[in-house]
Amino acid sequence: MSSLRELSRQAVRVRIAEAAEDLFLAKGFNETTVDEIATAVGMSQRSFFRYFASKEDVVLEKFDRQGEELFARLNSRPLDEPEWDSLRSCFDVFIAHLTDDTGRDRALQEIIESCPSLLAAQLERVHRIQEQLAQRLAARAVARDPGAIPDTLVLSALVGAAFACIQAAVRQALCGEGTSAQMGAFLDHAMEALRPLAPVGRGADLSTGVTAER
Repeated sequence: MSSLRELSRQAVRVRIAEAAEDLFLAKGFNETTVDEIATAVGMSQRSFFRYFASKEDVVLEKFDRQGEELFARLNSRPLDEPEWDSLRSCFDVFIAHLTDDTGRDRALQEIIESCPSLLAAQLERVHRIQEQLAQRLAARAVARDPGAIPDTLVLSALVGAAFACIQAAVRQALCGEGTSAQMGAFLDHAMEALRPLAPVGRGADLSTGVTAER
C-alpha cells in the first residue's frame, strides 16, 4: 500500500511540475505565483506545499528525476569501463533532455541560468549528485576488486572535473557561440581535453605521501 501511495504522490508532483513549467515558460518564473500554479492543477496553495516547499523546487523536480536516470545509466555500464568514460556516457541523460525536439528543457534551463536563486538551488542539487556519483564509483571499484581500497579523494575530484565539463558545454551551447545541437560535441571536446593521464588508483597514505600500488 505504501508503494502505491508513493507512486500516486509522485504522479501528482509530476502533474504540478508540468503545469508550473507551462506557466514559467509563458509568464516567466518571477511573475508566476504559487497560487497560479495551484489553481492550474485544481488544488489549494496549502495542498501545493504538501508536495513542494517552494517554486524553486518545482522547477528542479525534473532535474532530480534526471539524476535518478543518470544513476541508472551508471549501473548499466560495464564494470571494467574507465570511470571517465562511464561519466561521459551518463551525461548523455542531460544532453538528451536539453536537446529534445520540443526545446522545453532547454528553455527551462535558460530560465534557471537567468535566475540567481534557481541557479543556486540547481548547483546545490548538482553537488549532491556529484557526492552520490563518487560513492557509486567507489562501490563499482570494490565490485571489480573486493580487496580494493578506492581513492575517494581522487574519485570526488574526477566527478567534479567531469561536471565542470558538462556545465561548460551547456553554457557554451545556451549562452555562448553555439547551438543546442552542438552540446554533445562541446562536451566531448572538453572531456577529451581533461581526460586523466592515468587510471584512478587506490587511496594514498597521507601520512607518508605514498599511494598504494595500482
